[in-house]
Amino acid sequence: MSEAEGKRKVLIVVTHGPEDLDRTYAPLFMSSIAAAMENEVEVFYMIKGPKLLDKHWQEEERKKGGNPFIHFFDMAKSNGVKMYVCVQSLKDMCHMKEEDVVDGVEIVGGSTLIDLLFEADRAMFF
Repeated sequence: MSEAEGKRKVLIVVTHGPEDLDRTYAPLFMSSIAAAMENEVEVFYMIKGPKLLDKHWQEEERKKGGNPFIHFFDMAKSNGVKMYVCVQSLKDMCHMKEEDVVDGVEIVGGSTLIDLLFEADRAMFF
């Protein structure tokens, strides 16, 4: 726990994407709860997770309405959750370009996950 801020730092890693949507709700819901409890929360998307950050996919889901992921994603962002996406997963596994990623998500190298893990008080993987 950071003594200066009096907050715990929570890291949540998302490895699933739209093809397994039921597994994507809990990470964002938990991140919002942790942030509402005044913790510092970071979400790291890797493997298939970057597909959830595709601005075109999110636009289509918003038009359809009713997607819990979109609701939880917006809630997490409004609660101040920091979001990162692994550039290697983005390009090599999801075949996406950096400009495909929604605003407000930092594109980082895979080694950033290790740094975030060492800095976190707790980590959860989904």
